[in-house]
Amino acid sequence: MNTELAFLCDSASDDRGKLHALGIGIDSVQGASVPLTHPRFIIVCVVRYSAVESGEKTMGIRLLDPDAQDTIAPIEQGITFSPRSGVVDSKARIIVEVNSVTFNSVGPHAFHVVIDGNEMARLPINVNLRSG
Repeated sequence: MNTELAFLCDSASDDRGKLHALGIGIDSVQGASVPLTHPRFIIVCVVRYSAVESGEKTMGIRLLDPDAQDTIAPIEQGITFSPRSGVVDSKARIIVEVNSVTFNSVGPHAFHVVIDGNEMARLPINVNLRSG
């Protein structure tokens, strides 16, 4: 199982095998002070998997602060990697919406996408205070 593409954005959808996304590449947020609440992040992760890797898996998402503490409650859900007839490799387009994220500290944070205990993506987000 390999990650082909992973990013944070403002919105995304999967339409018949085509990935549509707006505001791709969010890597920082800023505000006047902390705590700072960001209204929404969309996590996109495209994973290629082989027929032998298909089946039921557990996906987890964590957002860690600079001290490696959870910023939000960890998200965990089941995910199915379906085999496709006549195809050795398949792709899964994972799109997860995370709303009302409150950051209590400035500095480097990161979303971590984990499937069955293996980190598939690390998406950094730096929290800054506006100057002036």
